[in-house]
Amino acid sequence: MKSNNLQISENAIRAYNLCTRKSYLLIFSSVLSAPNDYEKMQNSLKNITRQNYLHSISNHLIIESFSSFALTEGIDIYTNVTLSDKSFSMKNVNLIKVPDDLCLDKSRYEPIIFSSFNKIKPEDKAELSFIGYILSKCLGYLPDNGHVILIDGRTIALKLFINLQKYLPIIDTLQGWLTQNSDSPPVTLNKHCPYCEFQHACKKTALQEDNLSLLGGISKKQILKFEKKGIFTIKQLSFLYRPRKRWRRSRLERVVHKYELQALALRTGNIYIQDKLVEIPKHDVEIFIDFECLPDESFFYLFGLVVCQAGKQDNFQFWATSKKNEEAAWKDFVSIIAQYGNSPLFHYGSFENKAILTLGKRYETPTKTIVERLFNINTCIYGKLYFPVYSNCLKDICNYLGLPWSSPNASGLQSIVWRHEYDQSKDDIYRNLLQTYNIEDCLNLKGLTEYLREISADAAHSEQIRFADNEGGSMPESASNLSKQLSNILLSAHGTYEQKKIRLKNKGSVITATDDSGDNKKKLLISKGRKDNKIVHVRQGRICPKHPGRKFKPTQIETSRTIFDLIFTTRGIKKNIIRYIGKKGNCTACHHKYDPPQIRKLGVGKMYGQGFIAWVSYQRLAMRLPFNKIAQLIEDSFGEYVSQGTIVELFLNLSAFYSETEQKLLKQILKNPFIHMDETTINIRGASQYVWVITDGTHVIFKLSENREATIVHEFLGGYKGVLCSDFYGGYDSVPCLQQKCWAHLIRDLNENLRKSPFDAEFENFVCAVGALITPILQAVEKYGLKIRHLRKFRSNVDSFYKNFINNKTYTSDVTQTFQKRFQKYRERLFVFLDIEGIPWNNNAAERALRHIAVQRKISGSFGKESTPHYLRLLSVTQTCRFQNKSLLQFLLSGEKDIDKFKGSKGLVGWRMH
Repeated sequence: MKSNNLQISENAIRAYNLCTRKSYLLIFSSVLSAPNDYEKMQNSLKNITRQNYLHSISNHLIIESFSSFALTEGIDIYTNVTLSDKSFSMKNVNLIKVPDDLCLDKSRYEPIIFSSFNKIKPEDKAELSFIGYILSKCLGYLPDNGHVILIDGRTIALKLFINLQKYLPIIDTLQGWLTQNSDSPPVTLNKHCPYCEFQHACKKTALQEDNLSLLGGISKKQILKFEKKGIFTIKQLSFLYRPRKRWRRSRLERVVHKYELQALALRTGNIYIQDKLVEIPKHDVEIFIDFECLPDESFFYLFGLVVCQAGKQDNFQFWATSKKNEEAAWKDFVSIIAQYGNSPLFHYGSFENKAILTLGKRYETPTKTIVERLFNINTCIYGKLYFPVYSNCLKDICNYLGLPWSSPNASGLQSIVWRHEYDQSKDDIYRNLLQTYNIEDCLNLKGLTEYLREISADAAHSEQIRFADNEGGSMPESASNLSKQLSNILLSAHGTYEQKKIRLKNKGSVITATDDSGDNKKKLLISKGRKDNKIVHVRQGRICPKHPGRKFKPTQIETSRTIFDLIFTTRGIKKNIIRYIGKKGNCTACHHKYDPPQIRKLGVGKMYGQGFIAWVSYQRLAMRLPFNKIAQLIEDSFGEYVSQGTIVELFLNLSAFYSETEQKLLKQILKNPFIHMDETTINIRGASQYVWVITDGTHVIFKLSENREATIVHEFLGGYKGVLCSDFYGGYDSVPCLQQKCWAHLIRDLNENLRKSPFDAEFENFVCAVGALITPILQAVEKYGLKIRHLRKFRSNVDSFYKNFINNKTYTSDVTQTFQKRFQKYRERLFVFLDIEGIPWNNNAAERALRHIAVQRKISGSFGKESTPHYLRLLSVTQTCRFQNKSLLQFLLSGEKDIDKFKGSKGLVGWRMH
């Protein structure tokens, strides 16, 4: 590339590669590492005759530049064309002549590129757009189409105008780099680097800079996050790691890879253990597998496995010459592993798992037992074990451990090139390279597995292995000792220090003060000598409940049952103790002694009335008291000791009583023309789970799920024909119903990003345009309500906003581009309330319902696994009563199960559960 006669070719090309360019020259020359392969590309171009407009090929195939001479000569195909404008220059461009649709006597020139895949990739679109941009500067018009020749010979046309709009911001960025006259653009390694001809130069620069992008898997967003903290190199990042004390429950949380610890391992050269290592099972027979495929064709052509048994090693490989042989190779692989029973199948990464599921579905092979035998070695490393390497790639870790590959450039990308070479030449050299690479993958995986077992057994005695959670972290030894001394000093500032420190008695004996928090204090039944408020004598039973017709034989054995209950009056709450006394009856058939029927109706072991149960549940739901505090409150207020376990049991029984109410609430919600839905996270014994809420503004339902997948959304809304009001979580997009996205969420996001980017004038102007659009609409809603006769007129404003600020508009600011894409994606779902009467423009009803969960989450910290679904069911009742402005305590006392039919009163007198 050239700019104003200034030679900056390497810098500009590198910048373009950073913007995801993947040139066909790289695929055919750089990756293949063969200088004469470009001639093959030219020959393939000469042989293309499918399109009717490729009717002739001129002898002028290679020229130095594209000029008016080409137009006068009428050449049909050009190769090795150099395109130049004031800013950019691009070499080795191929052009074809096509008829002009508007004027049949004229022709146009359009670019054509080569792809190494069987389908269009984003990189192909980027390259065509870039060529089309420069070509438009040379010709004075933008070509209609660009053409991609796939590896299988098919040619696909792409509309340049549509794709160019996406890449104009990237081109503007390139022009900005050129005008700054910088020596080179900033280096950022990414997933496209293996395709780039400048990958070695960029990596060399990144190593010199100790660039953060060297860390495998790190995203641009994470790099920017560290840069905001002043962290620009891996060495600086290594000092950012600090071990954090974690509660026992938190060890169940999702495993996360910490780049700070990865940087620390690189700086020190040690291996760090972050979490408890996964135990790798040891079996008499162990199998290590690896598959090779062409991903764009989904063609699995090589299945390799190494079987280790009784100190022996057997290697198996199943090769598919073409797609026709894939099924036979797959079934041979399945038959071999079936011979070894339930022995584990070790692999690295998720590729083999997905491949087995794909092939099983393709050839109707049962894969359940195979998948159950899979053991991913990567799960023993990711987030748990940190080697002093830049990534968790199998190649990097094995090379560190001294387990190399025979081919120095062996990789997944290189295997694709070898396979294509084999398909073209049928040369067994390439087949041998692939089979060697495949079996070495299995053998090195075996070596890595054995090394992980050694680490698990001898980690505490190895000098190169350290535990990341040890106190002091990455601090020097002197600083670590000083930190321990300061921590010991801080212990004396604790409130319980005076009670727990060692004291001397008068007699000289040493004792330790006990904890007076109440957990270890012996509980006394204060109500042991309580008086009964009422004694009820019940009649003895007459007939045996198990033997109808058999009469009881009277006995003198007396039985009793005491019920503790609460009575609600205008003066307050009164304790009521009722004692039921009666005599047992003896069955002459089974000789079993039965309590009187009225006592039997009270239930086995039942000691608490419904008024007391309602009051306890009210304290938990409305007052948000934990169960241990409720027990303390009962003891202090009523002089009764009730264990925490008993309170939990009463709470769960009440939840079962209202299971029917939950179903009625859901039916009422689904009858409404619109519903609100939202979700939030809660901690279930250290593991994050999700609470979903669905409400119509008067009825509320809560449900718990282990993940954030949209499955529960479809279960809720199966067959729903109304409007779903929700936030911008992508899981809601798949629901087949009308949707109104929450403007409150959108406005909060705009406001938050405006604070983060106070000097971004472009984003500020964009937010002003959004405010000018939505403010009059919301003012009309406030004045007239959600009446479409007052809102429909704003449709023209929406169209003007999209025309002027969204469609065909190019922004340079990243945050502005993000919101532009959001407005484009959700155009039809942001303004449904303008066309359908009564549809809310926000999702505040769902957020109001979830606010109780958010407060309880701060108070409790974590929830119990068994009790949480019952708590959410009763919380559904609580929030429904709140939304309908009804007293929760009155409803709990009433014994009613239908909240809609329940009518409250001003006081609590007379409200008792039946």
